[in-house]
Amino acid sequence: MQITQVRNATVVLSYADDLRILVDPMLAPAGALPSLKWLTAQRRRNPLVDLPAGTDALLDGVTHALITHCRKGHFDHLDRAGKRWLRERQLPVLCMPDDAAYLRERGLNVQVLNAEGATPLRSGRITPVACLHGEGWIGRLMVHGHGYIIEQAGEPSVYLAGDTVLTDEVRRCVREQRPAVSIVPAGGAAMDLGGELIMDADQALALAAEGDGVFIANHLEALDHCPTTRASLRDAVASAGLGARMLVPEDGQTLQFA
Repeated sequence: MQITQVRNATVVLSYADDLRILVDPMLAPAGALPSLKWLTAQRRRNPLVDLPAGTDALLDGVTHALITHCRKGHFDHLDRAGKRWLRERQLPVLCMPDDAAYLRERGLNVQVLNAEGATPLRSGRITPVACLHGEGWIGRLMVHGHGYIIEQAGEPSVYLAGDTVLTDEVRRCVREQRPAVSIVPAGGAAMDLGGELIMDADQALALAAEGDGVFIANHLEALDHCPTTRASLRDAVASAGLGARMLVPEDGQTLQFA
């Protein structure tokens, strides 16, 4: 199995049986989307960086898309460019029931997953895990979405955490399901007011310390409301003694798992 970090939450999971899953496609060029921080003297438009070299070739092999959440303006997980790309190709778009109508209205080929348990997928299954996309009053404004456990025969299991802060359910998933690979947000995203919307470096490291698999950090250096840098996170990983288990890939980097 290979996992390619594209940009922010957008990743591609590639399996030996030609299953290629594109997660949360934000495909706009740099600066094409609005800022998520307004009370700042140096407002920046998003994404902060372009898609990495080789993205077009990578996307050509995609067989399915998987959406963690997309309503209420969450363009960082499915933007207009991503919708257009999926609509033109009519690839199966896997999503939870709450997102199905929104995606169908935009002409996508929706395949709804079971909200209460596993859904068969090729040689394995995909199982939702609830997210908490922020706490307190800011959390009440969010679409909380889901993460997923993805299992395929003969391949390492993957926990795709989605947009979530560190919760008991997330901890329990890592401890009890024991995924071989976990893809977790570490950007510490926050709006101008209110608390963090996803895990920051400290929470991502705390989660990695509870699990026994490999962790991949993303949501880094692509959006103006995610302050965590790769350099600072790598320093924290080294200080915590987790250098072999917490990976911080560059955009465009592919990681191989046996």
